[in-house]
Amino acid sequence: MRHIIKCKQHQRSIRRSLYNATALQSDVSRPNQSADSVNLDLEAARRNVRIVVIGAGLAGLSAAQHLLSHGFRRTVVLEATERYGGRINSQRFGDTFCELGAKWVPIDGSQDSTYELLRNVEGLGKRIKQPERPEYVKVDHDNEQNKVNPAMVDLIDALFRQLCGGLKVPDKVKTGRDLHSLDNVMAYFKTESDRAIGLTFKPNEQHTARAIFQSLFKEFSSVLGCCLEYVNIEHITSCPVQAYPSPIYVPTGLDNIVDELTQNLGREQLQTGKPVGQIQWTPSEVGEHNSVGCLDGSLYSADHIICTLPLGVLKNFAGILFSPTLPQEKLMAIRNLGYGPGPVKIYLSYRRPISIWLRSNLRPLGALINRVAERSWTQQVVEITQVPSSQHVLEVRVGGGYYEEIEKLPDNQLLEHITKLLRKCISNHLVPYPNEMLRSSWTTSACYLGGRPYYSTSSSARDVQRLAAPLGGKAPSLLFAGDATALHGFGTIDAARSSGIREAQRIIDYYNIKQYN
Repeated sequence: MRHIIKCKQHQRSIRRSLYNATALQSDVSRPNQSADSVNLDLEAARRNVRIVVIGAGLAGLSAAQHLLSHGFRRTVVLEATERYGGRINSQRFGDTFCELGAKWVPIDGSQDSTYELLRNVEGLGKRIKQPERPEYVKVDHDNEQNKVNPAMVDLIDALFRQLCGGLKVPDKVKTGRDLHSLDNVMAYFKTESDRAIGLTFKPNEQHTARAIFQSLFKEFSSVLGCCLEYVNIEHITSCPVQAYPSPIYVPTGLDNIVDELTQNLGREQLQTGKPVGQIQWTPSEVGEHNSVGCLDGSLYSADHIICTLPLGVLKNFAGILFSPTLPQEKLMAIRNLGYGPGPVKIYLSYRRPISIWLRSNLRPLGALINRVAERSWTQQVVEITQVPSSQHVLEVRVGGGYYEEIEKLPDNQLLEHITKLLRKCISNHLVPYPNEMLRSSWTTSACYLGGRPYYSTSSSARDVQRLAAPLGGKAPSLLFAGDATALHGFGTIDAARSSGIREAQRIIDYYNIKQYN
């Protein structure tokens, strides 16, 4: 059963550019409307306007906090799971806190950034990530292992950072040559790294150089949570993935910033266990009603709906979730944008201190191949790292592929493969099995169906703008926020936070302007 609420709509979307001084002066000077009545109208809106925010991730919670801080009291956040925070998921494990989702906060003092939020949390310990030199280890099939010259690693790392910044792309476009290497990020990386290897290294060094480059490709892939063959070259030219070399780390869990956002949300305003089944929105001023129906039978009437559903969920359910159906250009944007199955994170806890057998972080080159299956997910291991502030917990980062495979792999097989790899890397068959394991499951979670969005080979920045565009005319009926809806920081927690505030401000702007009409 659907409730219907009437709400004035107009033909064009609201923009902050409507703040035109001449127009405002003209409207304010109307003799038949006093300043007192204007303020009363705005206060009535703050008291009565119903706003439903779908999703209690960083985007949804930031939107709700922004609305409440501006007096919009009837704001409700609906979260499908029993946990709020979205892709920020901190878990107590072993002797420390582990991050199954976002981990690092870039130092960015701009307004609406996650760093700004983190900086304002009182009494929270923070650390800057210190530069680390992992130990690259060649793992061969004949049970031999060799350490790699650090000077070679440093040189290749510098060359790769240039590629990540897209420095070679403009030259390729201008000359019109070798354009096939711009089909996707992996093709670009492979072409340019082969050229650099041929120019820089001796024939007897080139095999190792390619392995180091491949490890860095996997690291890049682990950040995006997808295979680089699927990523548009525009991704590295528009939103560099590794622009912040010294981010902030929160030893006691990044979810502390989520707690900060929920302080002013009561139980009625933040409702968990509310998976949404249908979103009824108003496409024009010919009044239908806005409402959000949940799978438990509850129905929430709304004047405005802010949708922060993950792109993976939209890809699978946008066709049936919205009534009426979303416009074709928005459905196309949802289809075009990429959404990776990763990242995969695996944490291992040991009874005795790790330092007994592990001296440094490890980057395996040519990781173990499963002789029966001819391949193994361990080939995609980027780095094995001791978790900061821990004596007992290791983090295993995976990139390049096999994400869904890994999530479905039984625990005992996963532990067997990791332990075998560790023993091989440090030439120590006495490395113990861990006593506990914690692993991410973004792909298999029905409320996420994947991890971080990216520019696929069939998408561009235009799709991000189309996905972010509000619907419903001048009075925005249905608005979209989330890490896939912001060009700046696309796919990051900064994009999630700023997009939630952006859509909340869009509603606030509407009522600020409406009071003068």
